[in-house]
Amino acid sequence: MIIFKDMNMMPVYELPFKAAFLIFIMFSMVGWISEVLYVGIFHEHKFVNRGFLYGPLCPVYGFGGVVILLLPPVLYETWIPLFLASMVLCTIVEYFVSWFMEKMFHARWWDYSHYKFNIKGRICLLNSVLFGFMGLGVIRFVYPQMLRFLNWLGDFVVMVSADTIGVILTIDIFFTVRKLVDFSSTMEKIKEFGESLRDHYGNETWFRSESIEEMLASVKEHAAEGKDLINQSILEKIDRIQNARHTAAESFMAHFPTMKSIQYKDEFEHLKSRVKARVKAHLGK
Repeated sequence: MIIFKDMNMMPVYELPFKAAFLIFIMFSMVGWISEVLYVGIFHEHKFVNRGFLYGPLCPVYGFGGVVILLLPPVLYETWIPLFLASMVLCTIVEYFVSWFMEKMFHARWWDYSHYKFNIKGRICLLNSVLFGFMGLGVIRFVYPQMLRFLNWLGDFVVMVSADTIGVILTIDIFFTVRKLVDFSSTMEKIKEFGESLRDHYGNETWFRSESIEEMLASVKEHAAEGKDLINQSILEKIDRIQNARHTAAESFMAHFPTMKSIQYKDEFEHLKSRVKARVKAHLGK
């Protein structure tokens, strides 16, 4: 398998599938490293796994890199046309991925609403410009080196590596989906409990129903005053909700600081406030 010869780059769609898959994986790893360095270390001054998966991959970068390589080879030797094409194409990919993940998981995983010139918080001009420069870097420098690297590995190693990584990625996706299910289940349980509290105490003057946080606090405060007998099982459940460690939710919040839940807005904000309180208490020790 010769995929790089005499400085002529073979388009990604002409590569053997397993070689193209490894190209996707390499882009995903480079994206993960970039996210960890930029957000986790330079901004938060600590290591934060910025990937959606457990492993060191950001698939959106993998898709973005491969999409750039789908551009017509005639653009490879240009500068401005390649920059603009990469900018537009990757912006479309980012918008679609954001929309797809929101529809699939009822959550907004990143939000650029605080940036100027954004569209629904899914994409922004700053990122689009960076995508343009990324396209230049990918075509001019990164992709040729990737092809050389795959040639150096040889057919057998490429095949075995692609198969092994494919299996690991499948397992990773399985456990990530399970974590998403746990996350949604936690949100649903909190939502159902909040609705049951509204059914029981919605007409009481002391009951505050503005948010989950307010509902739980008002019931506990009223129980402490001893004016009415509050079912002990309800108080125990409130304590469990307020003190439980929701690892799946905490993990997603750590990976995606601007994450927002579409279906469980109030419930997610409750968990977010509990996580922040726990972190603050830990730092205060």
